[in-house]
Amino acid sequence: MRAIDLHCHFIPPALVERIRGDGAAHHITVTERDGKQSVDFAGRDATQAFPGGMLDLEDRLRRMDAGGVDVQVVSSWMDFSAYVLDPEDGAWLARAQNELTVEAIAPYSDRFRALATVPLQAPELAVDELRYALEELGMSGVEIATSVVDAELDDRSLEPFWSAAEELGCLILIHPYASLGAERLTRYFLSNIVSNPAEETTAAAHLIYGGVLERHPGLKICLTHGGGFLPYQIGRQDRGYVALPGKTAGSLSRPPSEFLRSFLYDTVVHDPEALRFLVARVGAERVVLGSDYPFPMGDPDPVGMVTSAALGDEATAAILGGTAAELLGLEGEGDA
Repeated sequence: MRAIDLHCHFIPPALVERIRGDGAAHHITVTERDGKQSVDFAGRDATQAFPGGMLDLEDRLRRMDAGGVDVQVVSSWMDFSAYVLDPEDGAWLARAQNELTVEAIAPYSDRFRALATVPLQAPELAVDELRYALEELGMSGVEIATSVVDAELDDRSLEPFWSAAEELGCLILIHPYASLGAERLTRYFLSNIVSNPAEETTAAAHLIYGGVLERHPGLKICLTHGGGFLPYQIGRQDRGYVALPGKTAGSLSRPPSEFLRSFLYDTVVHDPEALRFLVARVGAERVVLGSDYPFPMGDPDPVGMVTSAALGDEATAAILGGTAAELLGLEGEGDA
């Protein structure tokens, strides 16, 4: 059974060069300061400095080999979601990312797959790009952020995207970009440590309470970072549903806990006991391997995290790669 990492990030170096050459026409520029480069999006937002490992597939392969990861399903660095861009500029960036990512990983087809990025600030354009990425480029799914600028994921404007994703049956990886409450949590790196799982929880809650999961039961959504706080505080969600139905019920016909297994969850929880709880709560078949490579807050040994949790052979095999292979149609391809 291969180990398949479903949560890791990559930007093709050719995209940076494409932006240098053509990005200005789309209000996207590369800037350099103190030897570090970042990307500016129409003066409305900008990336952080590129983290080490983001652009380098050869170094990534060495680390994968050392850690027992057979396949990475790479997705964009969320800073490049760039939902602040005007629709046409966002569509240009998404198309460039998708095509150049597929081109970059093509020589390593046994080691990498890729998730698409789409201009979700323009849902109809996002649908067009999603279809192109899956049907023409052969990408394996799509990564989206936990919100679209000021719109939450249950915003009715996103219905065309959810409908298309359900129809296409593709994996949707949901990942924080702007983290909840980060303006209060500027010390101790709490803007990531606390805010990112809170942001993930908020996105999941909007999908539940806003009725997205009820309207689209076929969606294949994976929550990063173990689902944030959702699986561990689901009792509070249910209590609100019962105690204050006028405020919480929204479009729901049943308690929030009944939607827990509508999601998949990655293993980036940094603690074997937390992973055991997650598996006990949602089932091993709903949990997939993740690393969040190449970020410092990622799991440096995702395979070791799973094996150290002592979940049993069947559950371990499902989490390491069995479920991901089924989701992505990779069963039987080069099993080790």
